[in-house]
Amino acid sequence: MFLRQFYLTFSCITTLFFLGLLYLYFSNKRAKDFLYASLLFLSGSLVLFSMSHLKLRPSSHAIIFWSKLLYASIFSYIYTLPHFTLSITREKINRGIQIGLNLLSILFILLTFFTDFIIKNRVIYKTGIKQAELSNIYPYLILIVLAIIVYFYIHILNAARKKLNKKVYYLPLIIGMGIGIASGIIDFLGITAGKPLITDIPNPFIFGIFITSLSFGWTFLSQYTWAFTNLTKSQEEIEKLVEKSNRDFLEFVHLIAKTLEAKDHYTAGHSLRVMDYATKIAQALNLPDKEIELLKQACLLHDIGKISIPDGILNKKKNLTKKEREHILKHPIIGKNILSTVSEFKEILDIIYAHHERVDGKGYPDGKTKDEIPLLARILAVADTYDAMRSERPYRRAKSKKQALKELKLARGSQLDEEVVDIFIKALSTA
Repeated sequence: MFLRQFYLTFSCITTLFFLGLLYLYFSNKRAKDFLYASLLFLSGSLVLFSMSHLKLRPSSHAIIFWSKLLYASIFSYIYTLPHFTLSITREKINRGIQIGLNLLSILFILLTFFTDFIIKNRVIYKTGIKQAELSNIYPYLILIVLAIIVYFYIHILNAARKKLNKKVYYLPLIIGMGIGIASGIIDFLGITAGKPLITDIPNPFIFGIFITSLSFGWTFLSQYTWAFTNLTKSQEEIEKLVEKSNRDFLEFVHLIAKTLEAKDHYTAGHSLRVMDYATKIAQALNLPDKEIELLKQACLLHDIGKISIPDGILNKKKNLTKKEREHILKHPIIGKNILSTVSEFKEILDIIYAHHERVDGKGYPDGKTKDEIPLLARILAVADTYDAMRSERPYRRAKSKKQALKELKLARGSQLDEEVVDIFIKALSTA
């Protein structure tokens, strides 16, 4: 009873590993290591599951069925073992040998299930236990499987000696496969002698396959425990690099804004103040953090198109001529064109392009109406308008806070979005 529970428990564990690895493979079909390992765990699970049912002392028909499933699962190692071993060592095998082993595995499985060429369809008593009778060719099949195991065992020894794929701990695999080979030899010698060499283990080869399976599992888990540990470390390093990159990018945006303000000293600090006002509005609207970050970038760079406007026009104290005003009206278009050359600014282009549009459709450059103007551009427009009124300009003095708020209210529903204006005024009153 203990052995049955033991086999059944390990069968459930290996089945869970099989399903988990299969899921990982289907999540990323390029990671074929997971597929090969999952098939290996499936073979081991079927071996253990069959052995647990044979311990129940079932009927003769059940003994034959579970015995055939057991040996078919063992022969499936002819397919799974090479793939798993090569995925561990990172070596390649001759295509012809690989196809030959695959066909041999399929042939043995079919012969086991659908003929009595390997497992006969009758039950005999052996060492006091009812067992499915094995055919006379069974010992030679053991030799074939042993030869394959030995061949790949040598691959493992060479990989360990050359320290190929250093993330693998080879010792459990070397010991496990060594026990499997020794068990196969003992089984073969016992059959040829007509009696088991180890009385307590009637099928040494099956026992050896079980030990080999455990070593495969151990090796695979040690390999991917190492990989996941290093992946976690790498992920932490990547996160630090991303954080530094974001910080550097924001500093770069600030640098551009300051460069622009150096051209127009009247607007010194304007972009930073607009960013502060716009952020208050966005937070009051409960916008997502990502949108707030985009809004901040747009605020810092919204007037970058003015870099193309001659200083004489930008700082002119008298009224602008029609031609001079055309330069001013083009700055959102120029700003978008400048920033479109940098992929990181893609998401703020429409905000900058539309920040001088009016909700009544009388703005520029396209005369868009409220619903056509992005929300972040409408927020930027309110913050920009307020700070422009509060700033000294070459052609007028700065307005007081009271005067600026009064003009904001007058612009509700015509120039500026009503809801955004109301939220901004409320935010300023509670600040």
